[in-house]
Amino acid sequence: MTETQSELKRSLKNVWFTFFSRYGKLFPIQEKAIPVVLGGKNAVIVSPTASGKTEAVVAPLIERFLSEGWEGLAILYISPTRALVNDVYYRLKDQLAELNVSLLMRTGDKPSFNPNKLPNFLITTPESLDSLLCRYPASFRGVRAVILDDIHLIDGTYRGDQVRILLKRLKFITERDFNVYILSATVYDPWKMGSRYMENFEVIQSPGQRELDYTLVGSLEEVFNYAREEGLRKLLVFCNKRAEVERLADECSKLWGRNYVVVHHGSLSKQVREEAEDFMRETRYGVCIATMTLEVGIDIGDIDAVVLAEVPWNISSLLQRIGRGNRRTGRCRVFAIFRSENERLLLEEMLKAAKEGHLGYEEYSPDLSVVVQQIFSSLYANPGGLYTDYFNKLFDGFCTKSELRDIINHLINVGLIEKTDNKIYATTKIMDLGEKGKIHSNIPQLKGMKVVDESSGKTIGEIQYPLDSDVFVLAGKVWRITKVVESESKIYVKQEKISAIAASFKAHRSRGCFHRFLPEHLK
Repeated sequence: MTETQSELKRSLKNVWFTFFSRYGKLFPIQEKAIPVVLGGKNAVIVSPTASGKTEAVVAPLIERFLSEGWEGLAILYISPTRALVNDVYYRLKDQLAELNVSLLMRTGDKPSFNPNKLPNFLITTPESLDSLLCRYPASFRGVRAVILDDIHLIDGTYRGDQVRILLKRLKFITERDFNVYILSATVYDPWKMGSRYMENFEVIQSPGQRELDYTLVGSLEEVFNYAREEGLRKLLVFCNKRAEVERLADECSKLWGRNYVVVHHGSLSKQVREEAEDFMRETRYGVCIATMTLEVGIDIGDIDAVVLAEVPWNISSLLQRIGRGNRRTGRCRVFAIFRSENERLLLEEMLKAAKEGHLGYEEYSPDLSVVVQQIFSSLYANPGGLYTDYFNKLFDGFCTKSELRDIINHLINVGLIEKTDNKIYATTKIMDLGEKGKIHSNIPQLKGMKVVDESSGKTIGEIQYPLDSDVFVLAGKVWRITKVVESESKIYVKQEKISAIAASFKAHRSRGCFHRFLPEHLK
């Protein structure tokens, strides 16, 4: 143990044994981050998967909790998915119990929350936090630190933007500053990303990039042959779409054997996903085909090789996927399947960039659907109404005052909110949606709907609903929605002679579902 680590051990007198005794020493990112967290400074912590980021923040925060006498709900841990919330909960459960720090996870699967018996440490998702801030704001007055885990999965999207605004609402409730810690495995510009969520922070990075050994192949059968030759027994296959996961599962079953193949994606039940995770943890031979649900830190044991069955969405996604590869040796064995020369060239460029440590730049602009969603959520939380100045402060730096004014006026004009004596109120409709928990999530819940020409009764095709606009292109013609009959899964339309965008045919969307409530000129 180095002299620096010996000093840190003394600084972590209450928690060292619980968090670090089995390792004997600190990982590089922990050695860098712990003094910053102990010093009460905000930070973005960037380090590869499985490098000890969680403990780098949680251990010193618990040390501060114990030594400074924090009380009540003091630490918030926000993860992008329910699966990750579960994973972090079970990782920390025994350690925090040993230190007499109470822990709770709160998601749609685990909705219980007792304001009369607050945990000291709460793990939740952005959408569940939104619901809790509406219903139990007083429970969060004592929050001293917020951890945003795997933020790269939602930063730059409507979900990341929702977190930005929720942090502001939390600050209104606590009426004081609290620390913010961002944990991420891959970030193009950590300074720019961090500035979206906090001020006055440090960036702490640890390289530790694993060796990348990749092969481009034309089929799963080639992967099977390579795996047999190299003695690769456990493989993780990544797809972009759920339908492709199911298609490839059948193909894999013919090669590896049906009893050795499992699938993992968001449309499966929690039980089925957990069975797949258990199988991969325990088996010595098997294949798991998954979407991005397994890009992140869910424990499925050591993987001998990663297979990219489709071109990843971007370099960050690619790095997440290949990072699940062999962690014992530090060598990532990767196979990438191409179906055309263009795909081969693209995969070659992406893998080369990953090997050299280059991350692709992605342009950021706020998703204004979050303004609508947060107006509804804030008004539901405050049935006595809110002054316009509240929203000016809430969305300062997120959208312009003119954009905010236009959105508020539009929502008033369409009868979703009301304004009386300079105060804004939620209508009965919004309050009813709030009671049903329908205003906390901005994630589109798309449904396949048949499109019917009202003049002829002819079915034109099928699209995903809701849409961003009442006007869309289908079968080469422009249509305007006249009636939606959700019980029959039908949309009735009439033809228009104007320009429009094509309808959405797949469930992957970049805009939040409240986008449809924006005024036309802001869509």
